[in-house]
Amino acid sequence: MPRTKEQNEAIKLEKKQLIMDVALRLFAENGYANTSIDKIAKSIGIAKGLLYTYFKNKEDLLYQILLSGIDKMSIGVFSEVMTAKEFVEGIEKVFDNVMQYKDFFKLYTALSVQPGIVQNLAPIADSYRSLNVVIKYFHRRFGENAMKELLLFSTLSKGFSVLAMFGDGQRMIQYDLLEETILDFFRKRYGTQ
Repeated sequence: MPRTKEQNEAIKLEKKQLIMDVALRLFAENGYANTSIDKIAKSIGIAKGLLYTYFKNKEDLLYQILLSGIDKMSIGVFSEVMTAKEFVEGIEKVFDNVMQYKDFFKLYTALSVQPGIVQNLAPIADSYRSLNVVIKYFHRRFGENAMKELLLFSTLSKGFSVLAMFGDGQRMIQYDLLEETILDFFRKRYGTQ
């Protein structure tokens, strides 16, 4: 019996998600530049040409992975109008999401510190609704000091990201201790404590 249009669509979506999942894992493990379309196709066991029916090129695949990952990481984290307590709770959710989506976070962190790629991430960051909500929150809460606070917040967040994702080999920093230290600082600085 032939498949229905809906069944064919479901199969296509599953295949596209499989490609994105495998590519994300390989990008996180080996780096974006060191992962070829050939390597991704071989890891899945499909022809390279089939990949191009889902994605224009490697950059399109990366872009789709980043959009999907940011959506997953940010759903229900921050709202347009939030109290200091809700803001800190949002930060705590982000920290929980870091370990849940570790491959994505590792990839995003690595890409965000590469000079040749940072400008390519700008459109994705611009479309990241939660980022805009956080910026507005800082402006409401800190007024003329908002940019200084955003700089401090983003520097500590980026530092945490780099240490959490790439500090494993150093064995100097335990993830739980790092997370609790940064969260304590954010709770005291941005919360109601």
